[in-house]
Amino acid sequence: MGNKRDVAVYAAFLGSIYIIVGMTEFITGLWELFWPGTVGGFLGLPADLFGGFSAIVIGAAYISSVLLWKERESLGFLLTATLLSIIFGILYLLIVCADGFGMLLCTWEGEKWTWEWLTAGTAGPGILRPEIWLALLSLPLGYFALKQPKREGL
Repeated sequence: MGNKRDVAVYAAFLGSIYIIVGMTEFITGLWELFWPGTVGGFLGLPADLFGGFSAIVIGAAYISSVLLWKERESLGFLLTATLLSIIFGILYLLIVCADGFGMLLCTWEGEKWTWEWLTAGTAGPGILRPEIWLALLSLPLGYFALKQPKREGL
């Protein structure tokens, strides 16, 4: 029982971070939509309307798993949130790799190589994008959600 409580606290913490990051990205993205060039991001987070919305959905799934932590349905929310987190983390990582490949192609045309693509690409702050690092933090929750039915004999 204590193991589930620890997982619920960790999921609440991760869900809260996702919601804070998502709301910040969504609000700044909405601001940039109506008044372009005024914000450009807040606290190093990109102004990304759809990325912020996806982070809010992932955070809501984590929070929902906490609200149902005494029931079996919580594992479904936990697994869904973890899978979404990993999928979006991989997508943003692929965007960073595509930016690096684009920089490599530009060097063949005579442009000077810079490492700017690593920290500021087309998806915002590049490798520093919080969804990439939050996906890594969500891996233990996915492991727990996959192993828990086997422990209960299901």
